[in-house]
Amino acid sequence: MGFFRPMFQGRTYRHLVYLSLAFPLGVTYFVFLVTGLSVGAGLVVIWVGIPILIGMMLAWRGLGAFERGLHRAFLDIDIPDPPSPLRDSGPLWPRIRRLLSDGSTWRVLFWLFLRFPAGIVTFSVLVAMGSAAATLIASPLLVPLDWILVTPVDFGSDWILVNGWTPTQEDVVWLVPLGFLLLVLFFHVVNGLAWLFGIAGEALLGPSFRERTVELETRATEAEVRTRLAHELHDSIGHAVTLMVVQAGAGRKVFDDDPGFARESLEIIERTGRTSLGELDRVLGVLRDDGAAAIEPPAPDLSDLDALVTRVREADIPVSLDASGDLWVLPHDLQTAAYRVVQEALTNVMRHAGSPTAVSVRLRPAGLEVEVVNGPAVYASPRRPGIGRGIIGIRERAAAFGGSSEIGPTAEGGYRVWVRFPLP
Repeated sequence: MGFFRPMFQGRTYRHLVYLSLAFPLGVTYFVFLVTGLSVGAGLVVIWVGIPILIGMMLAWRGLGAFERGLHRAFLDIDIPDPPSPLRDSGPLWPRIRRLLSDGSTWRVLFWLFLRFPAGIVTFSVLVAMGSAAATLIASPLLVPLDWILVTPVDFGSDWILVNGWTPTQEDVVWLVPLGFLLLVLFFHVVNGLAWLFGIAGEALLGPSFRERTVELETRATEAEVRTRLAHELHDSIGHAVTLMVVQAGAGRKVFDDDPGFARESLEIIERTGRTSLGELDRVLGVLRDDGAAAIEPPAPDLSDLDALVTRVREADIPVSLDASGDLWVLPHDLQTAAYRVVQEALTNVMRHAGSPTAVSVRLRPAGLEVEVVNGPAVYASPRRPGIGRGIIGIRERAAAFGGSSEIGPTAEGGYRVWVRFPLP
């Protein structure tokens, strides 16, 4: 039944409407463009033609937008609008020069002129096939009918005449099926012509290959920025929130028995909250259009490890730090990645273990090695099945620098995070 499917599909009839408009639109475009360009070119010598030609360019770009709308409505093809060279502010003449040098201006003009011969061909094919199919299907009504009448009637002339051959009533047996076959082929041709118009329209009405490549690169860059933002937010804000939750829980438990400790926990929560708000503002600064991101404080590096470890110790979790080597000469982005690895590992310790933890950051000939190892959990907080986003983030950070990672439980019942970053 696939051969007959186009006859019963709504898109086929939308294609037919689009193709039926090809000839009148092609004639209209041709007359409008030839008239306008001729008048503008003829009046260039007295400068009046220049605004006429500029107006014509704007007009045919507008017709290009109309054609893209036809593609969306009837061909189900969403052709993106090419960037307009006139959207930018500034002096008029540079904007006009950008309009002249924009490839989409001339591609649209070529498409509009192409519509005229394409419309003639489309009109001829559709009329020829449609008329032939209708004639063959209606042949029982068009062949001489005096054979069914009691009194013969002189029709005066034959109803169907093909190269001197007039069909008889016996020929109707195969003429009608042939007409239906031609009708089905007619709908296939409609879809085929619509496909050709769609391919040509995408190539001429939308952005060029270079513009699409630039757009894809821009989207890839934006996706990379969003991914980096997600990592930054997960690491920094997740760590701060975890620390505040731990401190709030500890303060609540001793609020009546040890008000001083509870007050200290509240101070830590307040300080951590202020720090995390500043970190959030720095991360989201890259989304601003006013250039504020350029004056935001730098991302944390390995010099901030002492403060990080101190905050975790304030959550009543013993943490030791061993940093060796000339770490401060490393590139800032590498230091930030190493810091985030330690931060995420300590966040997981606060969430799931609360046990003594050893942090080691060493600069070796093979690269920068970061290791965070904690003992068995001191409170019940089982890990959920699967791998959390934090662990995935650690591995992605290592892979981004061409490094390697080993993450998993230890034989003693604790957990170990080890990452090696190769030196640049």
